[in-house]
Amino acid sequence: MAWPFGADVEECGKADSDVMKQLPGRTRPRWQQQLISGLGVGLGLVVIGVLLPIVLPILLISGLLAAVALIPILRQLRRELEQLDQVQQKSSDRIPMDVTPWQQKLWDRLKATLNQRS
Repeated sequence: MAWPFGADVEECGKADSDVMKQLPGRTRPRWQQQLISGLGVGLGLVVIGVLLPIVLPILLISGLLAAVALIPILRQLRRELEQLDQVQQKSSDRIPMDVTPWQQKLWDRLKATLNQRS
């Protein structure tokens, strides 16, 4: 295919690849590249060092609150398992138990009270 300016496709491709080459003297010296990367790492460490004392207590307190919130749930689970074990030891018949999770029971009660008000 002939271009209107008289250049072939191969010549245009060759010209484009020549344009994309790096010009001499435009690259940073190696010591500058290492200095910049070192500053980046140092800055990252400083940011982590500053944020760690702020974030760590928040994480510890939230973990403590989650552990305290799990205490009644685990007690109820232990009671239910002990009751189930006692029932299974006494009889071989299966007794139906309500195994609805506590959050689903709470949600159902909330919806029931909202429906009564309507």
